[in-house]
Amino acid sequence: MSLNLPDDKILEFKSRIFKVIGDANRLKIIEILRSGENCQCEIIPLIAQSQPTVSRHLKLLEEAGLIMSRKEGTKTFYQVVDGHIYTLIDTIDDDMRVQVSKEIAKKYSF
Repeated sequence: MSLNLPDDKILEFKSRIFKVIGDANRLKIIEILRSGENCQCEIIPLIAQSQPTVSRHLKLLEEAGLIMSRKEGTKTFYQVVDGHIYTLIDTIDDDMRVQVSKEIAKKYSF
């Protein structure tokens, strides 16, 4: 049996993306940006982390190519580069709902 595996570089890239979005705070930032561009000053209170910590999370997301930034005066605004990341997140959400429904059905079935 022959498997058609992706190139190692592609697998490394995918692994890096999953590692970056595997952090709850970074995932929360991506969810905040779902509604559109936001200033870092608006993101910080929603994450409830220090400014340097939020900056580090934003930098990692940007380095992974998931978000981009632009300066406007002294403010930095962030937005998601490609909305396809939400397809992945929504798929995981859907799968979680199915799993929870199965667990509830199993728990209460007679």
